Amino acid sequence: MVEDTEKRAPAGERVWRAACELFARDGIRSVGVAEIAAASGVGKPSLYRNFGSKDELAVAYVQAQAVAGLASFEAAGRACPDDVRAQLRHVIDRVAGEMGTPGYRGCVIANTAIEFPDRDHPVRRAVDELKAEHLRRLTALVTRLPVRDPDGLAYALQILLEGAGAAAQFHSVERSRAALPEAADRLIDSHLQG
Repeated sequence: MVEDTEKRAPAGERVWRAACELFARDGIRSVGVAEIAAASGVGKPSLYRNFGSKDELAVAYVQAQAVAGLASFEAAGRACPDDVRAQLRHVIDRVAGEMGTPGYRGCVIANTAIEFPDRDHPVRRAVDELKAEHLRRLTALVTRLPVRDPDGLAYALQILLEGAGAAAQFHSVERSRAALPEAADRLIDSHLQG
């Protein structure tokens, strides 16, 4: 993957750090190659040599932003190896924990989808793949619970997670953070088999 720092030259690492900071602060579309080059202190050729294009750099950024969310499933398995419901709660608590952290502006992946509405754009394809992978992992976890319609429950939980991140942007962060696990528990309970 492009974000592998072991394969990146020092100039490429400066480009990477500058781009990540600018993308996080201003969004991907509003940041130009010239701005990234100026912020990193390297020329545009160095950006292209290390990343190929701004789109490839943006795809690497989106993939890097998804690492923690996807890794939370493995972390949940290690933390609660014999309790599937606790694993699910671990994943949900990670999302709730992100709310209110410095610089939090909702899910970076979801925000990127809004920036790139064309589903054929390479950045949007990466977003869609990452969200689909998150749903696959969530479904695999939910399927291990004694619930009716695990696919439907996983999809509903995904919607709940997305909505909580958005709600924290306009309503109380604390209230959204507290409401997410409670709402998830109620949703799971409503799907438990008799």
